[in-house]
Amino acid sequence: MIGSGEAVTADLLCLRPGAKVADDYESLFTDPAVERWLRPEPMAPFSRHDMERMARRDQAHWDQHGFGPWSVREREGGAFVGRGGLAWAAVNGKLEVELPWAVMPSSQNRGYATEMAIAAIRTAREFGVERVVSLTLPANRASRRVMDKAGLRYVGEIEHVGLPHVLYELNL
Repeated sequence: MIGSGEAVTADLLCLRPGAKVADDYESLFTDPAVERWLRPEPMAPFSRHDMERMARRDQAHWDQHGFGPWSVREREGGAFVGRGGLAWAAVNGKLEVELPWAVMPSSQNRGYATEMAIAAIRTAREFGVERVVSLTLPANRASRRVMDKAGLRYVGEIEHVGLPHVLYELNL
């Protein structure tokens, strides 16, 4: 059964993270193909401690806001696909609702990130969120395509976590 803040798409189950999500996060975020975009040098690679902290933070976000980052699985078979959803984040010194996503390399190029983003936008509307943003490194063309396909518009370049990023937004 899907609860408030969760979503079902054509291919995906977008669910509140469970107790064992740190294991899934570790397989996702420590994969070099994912880590290169989310922890590029000179940042330190993700550690197991980082994954446990992220899992606790995601679960606390749900407790506080009634929505948050999703643990995303395929509808058919239940394989872990990645992390998506909504998350309050500091962007340019302001709290914004961000659309974060990361997809397992074995599940990339199937449209899953776009499905996640569109489902998250729908969820944001249901919760009365007025604006969502998304960020990526300027060279991450795949994420920028997802932002375009999901209807976000390019705002400009900013510094985020000490690195240059591009910022996209959508007013809901």
